[in-house]
Amino acid sequence: MTDDRSVPTRPDRAIRRGRILAGVSTNVLVLGLVSLLTDASSEMIYPVMPLFLTAIGATGLTIGLIEGASETTASFLKVFSGWYSDKFDRRKPFITSGYALSSLVKPLLIWAATPAQVLGIRVSERIGKGIRTAPRDALIADSSDPSVRGRAFGFHKAMDSTGAVLGPVMTLAVILILASTGMPMFRTVFAIAVVPALLAVLVIVFLVREKERSGAERKTSFRKGLKVLGFPFWLLMAVVVIFYIGEISYAFFILRAEDVSANPFDGIVPAGVDPEIVQAIVLYILFNVVFVLTALPAGNLSDRLGRRPVIMMSFGIFFVTCLAMWYAQDIWFLIMGFVLFGVYKGTSEGVFKAYVTDVVPEDLKATALGAFHTSVGVVTLPGGLIAGLLWDLVGHWATFEYGAIMALTATLLLLLLGRRVTQA
Repeated sequence: MTDDRSVPTRPDRAIRRGRILAGVSTNVLVLGLVSLLTDASSEMIYPVMPLFLTAIGATGLTIGLIEGASETTASFLKVFSGWYSDKFDRRKPFITSGYALSSLVKPLLIWAATPAQVLGIRVSERIGKGIRTAPRDALIADSSDPSVRGRAFGFHKAMDSTGAVLGPVMTLAVILILASTGMPMFRTVFAIAVVPALLAVLVIVFLVREKERSGAERKTSFRKGLKVLGFPFWLLMAVVVIFYIGEISYAFFILRAEDVSANPFDGIVPAGVDPEIVQAIVLYILFNVVFVLTALPAGNLSDRLGRRPVIMMSFGIFFVTCLAMWYAQDIWFLIMGFVLFGVYKGTSEGVFKAYVTDVVPEDLKATALGAFHTSVGVVTLPGGLIAGLLWDLVGHWATFEYGAIMALTATLLLLLLGRRVTQA
């Protein structure tokens, strides 16, 4: 087959009519709710994590190490969990156990006192993500017609990011409420964040339905399964590695927000509340709102135009994002940077997953998605260390310049490879 499978040859009527959620199955809706709850929990923690780490003695390099190590360790599991999900023809057991593990580990942050302890907790929590991610994404693909697969993944990312809006909003509310009580701010946030995570597990147990499958164990070995994924898939992974080794973590965006001296919240927030913390959280909420608003339209656009043009557009947006954060001198540049970061995320994450499932055999979707997530995770650690070292030794501008250079390189590579990454 030599057609570009990222572009449906006969768009379904629902797409032509423009119905927003047409073709989005019940499983995709439920998994979207699960991700909303889980991200509400995680994103209560993430906006204050760099500030918490700084408060307990972490440097920029340490923060880069924690972010990179936690994601990389978990990502090694994603390709194996994906392959086993394909091997045993099951999704839900991996999804349930992965979410449950992450939910049980999160409460340990309440008692963390050193960066090393946070590292251990973050790695353990990400192991749960490593177990669940590829089977969950494969179940989304299983439950969606190929002509609306971009829409399905876009909807899921929009729900995921809706949770990422609610989480920081709840964190900000907790901080403002605790301002005059003397209660420990960070640890109270960590405790409250456990609740939506546990609710997500209950939703999975009672509402997610395994798609009707054969249940037969496949005999293909792990190595052979990776080989069968095909040349177009591995070309796409080369682009993934080049880009994601230069993707700048959200942590550095939040730290950059602290650098800008003109803070609009000075004199507005209650006594006892750090205006820099409020500014960082509000900007992070803004980022996630934009993420929500762009994820579903980007998925729909990729169903119509193809995945590659949308991915190339997202790389270009990230390039401009890095330039904005590089030159940021006031709140308006910061707002521009966080808005662009949200547009980049919204136009890339769901579309990339749909792209992966387009170029591999139907019975290896979880394996392919696991290999994709693993490829991203493997380069996150060295990328995080490079970004952290540049931040500590040279300055913030060097970190964002590095991200811009890698985005431009990945764009050129995807342009040169052309249709070879969409042929199978």
